Amino acid sequence: MPLTLDARDQALLDGTAGPATALAMRVVVRTAESMEAEHLLDITGAHIDSCLYHGQAGLDFAQRLADDGAQVSVPTTLNVSSLDLLHPELYRGDDHTRDQARALMNAYEAMGCEPTWTCASYQMDARPRIGEHVAWAESNAIVFANAVLGARTHRYGDFLDIAAAITGRAPAAGLHLDTARHATIVFDVSAVPAKLLDLDVAYPVIGHHIGKLVGSAVPVIVGAPAGLSEDRLKAIGSAGASSGSLAMFHVVGSTPEAPDLETACGSQVP
Repeated sequence: MPLTLDARDQALLDGTAGPATALAMRVVVRTAESMEAEHLLDITGAHIDSCLYHGQAGLDFAQRLADDGAQVSVPTTLNVSSLDLLHPELYRGDDHTRDQARALMNAYEAMGCEPTWTCASYQMDARPRIGEHVAWAESNAIVFANAVLGARTHRYGDFLDIAAAITGRAPAAGLHLDTARHATIVFDVSAVPAKLLDLDVAYPVIGHHIGKLVGSAVPVIVGAPAGLSEDRLKAIGSAGASSGSLAMFHVVGSTPEAPDLETACGSQVP
């Protein structure tokens, strides 16, 4: 089915909230169409990766939005930047790159983003609750939100992240949907010696191995000790997001959407 916009979406697209919001809505709508979403959904927060300076295009986009009066419509945190504001004397790049990076940071602050400058937005006081839709960028934050918190976010990249934050809308597709969150691959670690599973170092190794094998599929781990700590779950997710494209996983008995194997797999155990 083609994408259907409600009256509010169409009004934003038509420019009733200004040119910056119209541009942001065009980005969201085109993305939704490419994902074959049938409609958009509300988000309650965003985490922005676009604030990390990679070149002129990123700065041009942010400054265009800011100059046209863009403001985020949901609470929005910022990922790491290219500069250490606490120790500026440690910067070793050229002056032009430093100034461009600072200008990019300023643009996102001007749009109302909270200057958190962290890739671990899930360690802030306000965290999304289970089932809550957000638009998060940054790979380890995305997988933590989905797997550990049970919040719902697809993999949002540069430009799309701030577009969602401005409009407060995201495509109803991908990991926002129940069906995309069900596990399709089972990893049984019950044969791993218990003394190894008692070590923190085991969990990034497990995550790295799983990430290399599954790509962007959703795995479920069985045989691990119940009630794994957030730190151990974080290690699985961040390692898997680095070695592959892991954005969601389950651990039976530890993650909120996996009280048992059948539930984690949506009653279709592979």
